[in-house]
Amino acid sequence: MDNLPKTISLPSYSVTRDWLYAPRTYLTDSFSPFVEEIYLPPVATHAGDVRLEYSQQAVASFSTNSFFKKLKLRFTRKQHVKEDVLLDLRDYSPANLAHAITIHLPIALYASEYLVTNGFLKPLLIFPQKLPAHVQHLFSELGFRFLLTDASVSGQICRCELDSLICLRSTLPALIKESLMQTEFPNKLLNANINQPKKIFISRRDTRRLSNENQIEEFLEKRGYKKLYLEDYSVTEQLAIVSLADSIVAIHGAALGPLIFRTLFNKEPLKLVELFTPAHMSNVYRIVMHQIGGKWVGVRGKAWPKLIEQAYECEIEKVRQYSLLDFEICLDSLKLAMEKIEL
Repeated sequence: MDNLPKTISLPSYSVTRDWLYAPRTYLTDSFSPFVEEIYLPPVATHAGDVRLEYSQQAVASFSTNSFFKKLKLRFTRKQHVKEDVLLDLRDYSPANLAHAITIHLPIALYASEYLVTNGFLKPLLIFPQKLPAHVQHLFSELGFRFLLTDASVSGQICRCELDSLICLRSTLPALIKESLMQTEFPNKLLNANINQPKKIFISRRDTRRLSNENQIEEFLEKRGYKKLYLEDYSVTEQLAIVSLADSIVAIHGAALGPLIFRTLFNKEPLKLVELFTPAHMSNVYRIVMHQIGGKWVGVRGKAWPKLIEQAYECEIEKVRQYSLLDFEICLDSLKLAMEKIEL
């Protein structure tokens, strides 16, 4: 099998138009303010290829842009693994649970199918030495073994090259279902979800917080929503709570990464109202909700002077400097979003 390559061509995935509610302003009528109702245009993921190749003897090296890390790695002793086929996932090191689910997991699943089809076991994943514990827990729950190291590793290597990271999103729900449906993983989530709330408001503690959260929480509580900070739960509970909920209102962030596991269950369509700071808008979970047959509505928070100036210049890096700041959601726009999602 040495150097026998396989190419998987992934199509683009398109979604139809959706509604986004912005704050009530005087920009539409100087005398009577209105909530801005925005009918978003269609969006699509990128098409692209995933290329896999097995080498009986090769070296996997951890690349880095940091001078000090490069200097450290020069004096780090290389490791050799004899029995396992290695899959190096360090170049796109997972910074959070969502990245691990949408980038690293599909690569691991594609490589596993490729290797098992050719008579090997699932790969031994190579991650950086300081991989966050919650990401380690995720891959353990999914039945993967992994090696944490920053050193070069030699042995049997399965290499994976991508046209883009975004192309992985187009077929991810189908890949998750095909790869994990017959494993114990769905039952683990069902067991972890016993007695968990079905209508949840996912908040944030440290960054990208709601400055008027008490007002929003009070409004949602009257509608039967329970506020959660997902970091208070185990990783398995986080995956279960998000993927098995009935209705979610959530501040945009990595906590929504587990939505993709909804495809493992035959349940009623999930409803998601996603709350955005105007400094960090994203279609990632909007697309996921279409993929899993759910219903999505967005709510954009109030902008502030510096952000407005940067937004019109369209310099993304300048806008992103505000992406983790606290922001305010207009209650009127949220009310309309809730009416839309519940139709």
